[in-house]
Amino acid sequence: MSTHQSEQLQPALERAKATLKTALDTACTTNVERADTGELIRIEEMLAIANEAAKEAISVRRQMTREPEAAAPHDAPIASEPASREIADDTGVRWTVFEVHPSGATGRPAVRERFRNGWLAFDCGPETRRLAPIPHEWQDLSDSALLQLCRGAEPAARRTP
Repeated sequence: MSTHQSEQLQPALERAKATLKTALDTACTTNVERADTGELIRIEEMLAIANEAAKEAISVRRQMTREPEAAAPHDAPIASEPASREIADDTGVRWTVFEVHPSGATGRPAVRERFRNGWLAFDCGPETRRLAPIPHEWQDLSDSALLQLCRGAEPAARRTP
């Protein structure tokens, strides 16, 4: 990959790493011994955010280190849809949008009924919002349509450590 292409991917890598760090810091600073069900759900959400951010960082790093002859031609179709999207609202706040699917653990459900089949998460660092059900083909929506969904999404409770 050319140096120019690598430089273009650097901001995406930095955003993914920042999101990963924020999510892990939030999840890891919670006192699990005192956590109620809501706090445990929040930890699960933060770990899902961290999971998606780690996948994004890995994907970008692989793109940055790909050998030129191994790289796909510029006109080749992309094999899969992105795991996340980033949008900016009118105030310049950048939101990372991605799907969250709760774990399939057996026993008492830890997620409210409306979120059991997953939700679309909107995360800007200090705030996370959730929208359920996940809109069909949300990856193909315009930024303005995603921002509209973000405005209508339910704020997720944020616990301070």
